[in-house]
Amino acid sequence: MIKKLKQRIFLLIMLSLSIIMIGLIVLYAGLNYNNSINTTVSMMSRFVDGEPKRNPNKIEDYKLRPEFNIDGLYRVIIQNSVIVHSPENLRNNIIDEYAIKILKRNNEKGIINNYIYNVRKIDKNTTVISMIEDENTVSHIRTTIIFSVIMSIISLGVIYIIAKKLSKTIVKPVEETFEKQKQFISDASHELKTPLAVIEANADVLQDKTGENKWINYIQNEIESMNKLINELLLLAKIENIDNIKEYTELNLSKEVEIILSMFESVAYEKGVIIESNIDENIMLKGNKEDIQHIVSTLTDNAIKHTESQKKIVVTLKKEKNEIIFEVKNMGDPIPEEEREKIFERFYRIDKSRNRQEKRYGLGLAIAKSTIEKYNGKIEVDYKECFTIFKVIIPL
Repeated sequence: MIKKLKQRIFLLIMLSLSIIMIGLIVLYAGLNYNNSINTTVSMMSRFVDGEPKRNPNKIEDYKLRPEFNIDGLYRVIIQNSVIVHSPENLRNNIIDEYAIKILKRNNEKGIINNYIYNVRKIDKNTTVISMIEDENTVSHIRTTIIFSVIMSIISLGVIYIIAKKLSKTIVKPVEETFEKQKQFISDASHELKTPLAVIEANADVLQDKTGENKWINYIQNEIESMNKLINELLLLAKIENIDNIKEYTELNLSKEVEIILSMFESVAYEKGVIIESNIDENIMLKGNKEDIQHIVSTLTDNAIKHTESQKKIVVTLKKEKNEIIFEVKNMGDPIPEEEREKIFERFYRIDKSRNRQEKRYGLGLAIAKSTIEKYNGKIEVDYKECFTIFKVIIPL
């Protein structure tokens, strides 16, 4: 839980700062680009647009006059995608090629090679393209773009470090509180076991001396409930505290699931529930045997308890690509959609009175989920075709 919280905070900080920083860099580069282009285009316009008023129907009026034949300044007129005018000494050369490329770009101004250009539509068939060679401005724009890219990369690196440190600092108080809570649960559970054992022993002695007594039976039933609750709390604390890969061994998951299902056959038979299984052979997983037993047992037991007599549950284990998929489906009432995420919370019970009678405290699914997350897996619940489906996905 803490790990996920830290990742979410890290991503939020990283994304927020990155958007701000990259946005500022892009804004700077964009403004610099537009300013450089606009300055050159304005200068070019002063050279070529100070001519007498043009006649829109006369292409001749758009040609550069002799006094504007400045080295590096060119004007090309294109009509119906055909060049009808270009510099006399450069006809059919690189300037013509640039003009055709510029026409295809369909933008008003920009850069092509070392030229800055401006496009003017005279009518739907005629376009006038002015170009001026300006190596200094083009070089400046390219340098600005390269600088912006380098600054973006450096900024992302700095933001990554800042986000890591900030997320760690923000989560630290929560982590410390959570650790204290886990330690308290573990310590309290251990401390409760001793007086509970004493109470149980005294109740047994009283029963031996007085015989069957409903009051003593009540005490023994509550002791049994308390023992189950304490054991589940200890298991939850153990799962959250232990994450040691050295404890993991190569397990034949297929065989483990088959063994656990065979243990539930008598329970299912007593309730009149049919267990069907579809288990692929020799699916291997590196993990802890107790973890696997708890996941499979919890989901199977949960399915049996929520299935009516003469109906069935279906257990499936298969391997798809790089994932192990374990499903337990039972025929029964659907879990309301608004409850489907809550059932994995600690001590959450949909039917509190019924679960209390059956000594169920809402920890089984919470423990199963925590165990699955140790393997970087996830558990989902759905309802399809009269089946409530619990689906576990564990990556290999």
